[in-house]
Amino acid sequence: MKKIILLAASTALLIGFLLGFIEVVNQEPTENKKIFTYSVSSVPTDFKSVGDLDKRMQDIVCATSRGLVELNSSKNIVPSLSESVEVRDDGLEYDFKIRSDIYWSDGSKITPKDIATFFREILTEENGENIGALLNVYGAKGFRDGYGSFSENVGISYGEENIIFRLNSKDDNFIEELTMPQYRLRKNVILWNNIKQNYDKLVYSGYYGISEISIDELTLKRNNNTNIELVETIKVASDESEEVAMAAFEIGGRDIVINPPKSQLSRLNEENRLMTLESDKAMYLTFNPNSDSIPIEGKKNIYSSINKAMEEYQLENNMFIELAEGSYFRNDKEDLLKLQSRKVMSNESGEWSKPKELFLVAQEGTENKEICEYISNWFEKNTDIYINYKLITNEEMNSIKDSNYYDIALIQGDSNFSGDDSIYNTVVKFLPGKYKDQFSTVKTEGEKEALFTKLEDELFNTYQVLPIIFYNNNIALNSKIKNMILDGNGNIDYSKIEKS
Repeated sequence: MKKIILLAASTALLIGFLLGFIEVVNQEPTENKKIFTYSVSSVPTDFKSVGDLDKRMQDIVCATSRGLVELNSSKNIVPSLSESVEVRDDGLEYDFKIRSDIYWSDGSKITPKDIATFFREILTEENGENIGALLNVYGAKGFRDGYGSFSENVGISYGEENIIFRLNSKDDNFIEELTMPQYRLRKNVILWNNIKQNYDKLVYSGYYGISEISIDELTLKRNNNTNIELVETIKVASDESEEVAMAAFEIGGRDIVINPPKSQLSRLNEENRLMTLESDKAMYLTFNPNSDSIPIEGKKNIYSSINKAMEEYQLENNMFIELAEGSYFRNDKEDLLKLQSRKVMSNESGEWSKPKELFLVAQEGTENKEICEYISNWFEKNTDIYINYKLITNEEMNSIKDSNYYDIALIQGDSNFSGDDSIYNTVVKFLPGKYKDQFSTVKTEGEKEALFTKLEDELFNTYQVLPIIFYNNNIALNSKIKNMILDGNGNIDYSKIEKS
């Protein structure tokens, strides 16, 4: 679903993979002494399981660590620690050639052995939900469960210039998953569980290293072997609310605030201080799988009405959301024929015995409260059905699968197949048993994508889980900041940022 430039024949080197390293230097670069400051809700101390962190916490890992490959803002896979990859044996073996000019922050060379050691460490230290592709490596799951040795029983080997991964089964998304922050190279992963205590003992593979940390601020300094044109210092400051962050932004205390209060978006946009980017976050509608009180014609009618309500909501909030229009994934909106057929089908609802009231649930939060209130008011003005809604905790949302008190739920997830918040892990809790059984048999991102693609039409046609909206990322931006972009995983790309 995403554009990938690392396509390879079984024995062909990816020559184009090298193009990212061609540079032309016309003049002596000037050292950048600027300080770049951005806001987070709190300064974290535990970075051991990176996949469990939110995007803004993962930004710190992305600043201090690099991956074998990375995903750029166009969602193309580009080289980083590796310079090429050879795919062999019908996609079961991946041979990455490692660059010869990569170094740790202390000046020592990064070797294939270092990279293999890192993968051994995250096999035991990272949450298993976050490393599905790695667990598909031959022998990896057994090693994680305490069987065998890494060097003899796991399909990860290395030479002087390369590292090789041998998979149990073909996974077309293997390379793409390696772009995620949890696969960025760190040394002594166990020490990252208390970064405040251990930051000065660590060496870093990325553009920056942690130089100072307190309860409300974390400071990153550009590493000595990094491009001196990058900003010298990054300060990650804790703000207790979006409003506090915006107040600091307005007086120059923050260079960016990611996803500022929605009420500020129009003003910031008019002042040319707002950048709006697509994100993977999406909202879906699900009907209670434990109840058959709403017939298929009723589900069509309710879904069509909610889409109409959200269409009007988008007109007032076009920088905040984009209508899904029947697409589970943002990139699939290009398939106009499929989306048009779904639109026609959902609008062809027949007669049904409408209830006087529907009970809607969503996870608690300001944005969900506003959307639920908007839908409720729209139904009151335009239909004979009253929407009664309740906002519940994340824990309640995770256990709601056995509840009968609600009719419909609005659920959020990332429209990808990795991490706890992926569409795969989000929707499975709201599906009947026959789907759960199928979903429980697959582990890798590629397997999850293949199964979801196979079942997608059935999920839509039977009105099990239905796409509603895609969210945008909005960034309040100091006018002095240039080339502020997010990579394909939604993390800040520190290799591009400039400040005048």
